[in-house]
Amino acid sequence: MKILWVSRHELSNEQLTDLERIYGDVEIVKFQDNVQSAKQLVEVGEDCDIFAVVLPPALLADLISPRINQKPVIRSVMERVPTGTMIVNPVTEKKEMEMAMHFVAWEQVDELRIVTHRL
Repeated sequence: MKILWVSRHELSNEQLTDLERIYGDVEIVKFQDNVQSAKQLVEVGEDCDIFAVVLPPALLADLISPRINQKPVIRSVMERVPTGTMIVNPVTEKKEMEMAMHFVAWEQVDELRIVTHRL
C-alpha cells in the first residue's frame, strides 16, 4: 500500500506502526512543500493508494470531494499531553506547562462540512 504523507513533520514510529497494522506492508511517500490545492496533491499522489494529510479544513474538504479525488483520505489524531516540565512561553514570557503531542489513532475523513456566515 503506497501512502502519500502530507505534512511538515516526519511520521512517528507509532504512526507508522499503526499504518502497518491497518494496511499491512506500506510505502510512505513524503510531501513536505506548501500545498497550493487539492488538485496538486492528487497529481503528486497519482500513484499512491491513500492520502495521509495534515491540512486546513478548506483544503481537506476539497481533497475529499469526489469531483477531485477518489482515494481515501486519512489523518492522524493527536492529543496534547503535559510533560511535567515548566517552560517560559516565548510569546507571553510567562511560565506554563510544556506540552507534547502524542499519537492516538488514524481516522478516515468521510465527510467535512463547513458552515459559515459573513460578519
